[in-house]
Amino acid sequence: MKIKSLALIAGLTMSLGAQAAVTITFDEFPATNDNAPITNEYAGLGVTFGATNAGTWGGLSAGDPGNWDLEGTNGPAFLGNNDAGYITSIFFSSLINNVSFDASRSSGSDAGQTLTISAYNGAALVASQTITFGDINNWTSVSFATTGIDSLILDGSDAGFSPYGIDNLVVAVPEPETYGMLLAGLGLIGFIAYRRRV
Repeated sequence: MKIKSLALIAGLTMSLGAQAAVTITFDEFPATNDNAPITNEYAGLGVTFGATNAGTWGGLSAGDPGNWDLEGTNGPAFLGNNDAGYITSIFFSSLINNVSFDASRSSGSDAGQTLTISAYNGAALVASQTITFGDINNWTSVSFATTGIDSLILDGSDAGFSPYGIDNLVVAVPEPETYGMLLAGLGLIGFIAYRRRV
């Protein structure tokens, strides 16, 4: 019984070291409010963005600069896209297995417009989904639980003006292998010490 309990503790220790969640609310940096794209501001968290977004914007409670008619879902700010191509690219510095975010269409777009989200590992498409937008500021949660994602491409290029916002980006970032191995080693050392005492 004691040996089983100790093995369970070691297993839990290893699983606890497997992933760390990173949440980006886009409130971490002052809203740019000027169509200046967010690119490397979150590089320290292992997340970068392509330069085709419109930067961060304060929401309705911040005076709605830019007239997006949006309020973020985790704080007032959000990442907007009103670029002609409506493509938002998100890159991860290490392979991830879980990612989620919220999305909504914004002022000037039409109900029924879509956003297609494609998850890639290099050039290989590993998952894809399309959401259909309802009312402005009616946010839809999108999530992927797929092994080996290194980038997401969001394509909102419906006919006509198709601006949208995203918020509350949550990324499960695997811990470095050496950290997991260290935890496993500590569990093993504890197990050996326990066995010697018995």
